[in-house]
Amino acid sequence: MGDWLAHIEVPDLVGMTGREAHALCRDLGLFLGYYNMDQQLPLSMVIAYQEPLPGTMAAPAAAVRIWTTLDPLPDGRRPQ
Repeated sequence: MGDWLAHIEVPDLVGMTGREAHALCRDLGLFLGYYNMDQQLPLSMVIAYQEPLPGTMAAPAAAVRIWTTLDPLPDGRRPQ
């Protein structure tokens, strides 16, 4: 039972702005990671994809990586 309480359900961030997603992840105890760590997260851009997927159980302070509508997806495609 203690192991279950030590995990956080990853929220659905797709469609949120970077600012909204950052606030939600911070409140839940997760870290929001932008796919391109060489650039600052554009807080006004809309999130098109995330890893891990919504509903996944993650450890506290785990990273949820996001891609915005202007970024190539992990497989190289662009969001529709």
